[in-house]
Amino acid sequence: MKHIKIVKNNKGLTLIELLVSITILGIVLLSFMNFFLQSSTYTNSNQKKTVGVNVARNVLMFMEKQDFLEIRNFFNEVNTGQHSSEDDFLALFICNDSYHTFSNSASESEITQSCPEKKNVTINGLKYEASIYSEEVSSPEEIDSYIPIIIKVRWTIDDREYSTTLDGKVKSEDIR
Repeated sequence: MKHIKIVKNNKGLTLIELLVSITILGIVLLSFMNFFLQSSTYTNSNQKKTVGVNVARNVLMFMEKQDFLEIRNFFNEVNTGQHSSEDDFLALFICNDSYHTFSNSASESEITQSCPEKKNVTINGLKYEASIYSEEVSSPEEIDSYIPIIIKVRWTIDDREYSTTLDGKVKSEDIR
């Protein structure tokens, strides 16, 4: 019987062994890189959503400081159920470095005349559009105390629209 001797080469790695080990290492690293890419995309998306929520909180604080009677009169038909919330809402813009609201029924020329340099809230180069809605109130006594409002903030990235909402209440000056 012939014995086949396995020749041991202690001089180093062969080229084939080196290529196989680099290939295996590359496959393992690619799977990790995919994980980091996905987590980076997810983090970036959550950062923009957090900014959207903070914009909505700022709009809610702005609305809480407004005259209760004016807001109640504007949203009266929505609060009493005569109109849907999509019929009567307020759009928020920045005019002269402060927030201003405009009715959705206001024409573009009326808005431009009142606020020639209107712009949306812009943070980190991304424009956020804010709208203020209300909803029907269950009892008429509640309308005298508070008005439920919903702040919707929308933004667009690569022709895809994202949004977030925040619920709040504008309280009467009588109970503030």
